[in-house]
Amino acid sequence: MEKQYLKLMDTIAAIVGGLKDRSLFQSVISHTARQHARFGVTASQLAAFGDALIWGLEQQFGPAFTPEMRQAWIELYEDVQAQMIRYCES
Repeated sequence: MEKQYLKLMDTIAAIVGGLKDRSLFQSVISHTARQHARFGVTASQLAAFGDALIWGLEQQFGPAFTPEMRQAWIELYEDVQAQMIRYCES
């Protein structure tokens, strides 16, 4: 489980790091989506993960996780999720 946790943290860091470089952002997402597609990840699983991610961030940051920060993370995840669904369902 530790290995999966580290992969998740690396992927989130890469996505956030790629926000200023759209081609890097796209590359990280397409690579991640291809990996998830190999395992048969569904749109509903991606949605559930997004909910869990936001919940986890709220738990981790507490009051520092402002409504604006929450909305920014939701929008980022919705963008990532939409792109991943295209790969996972094709």
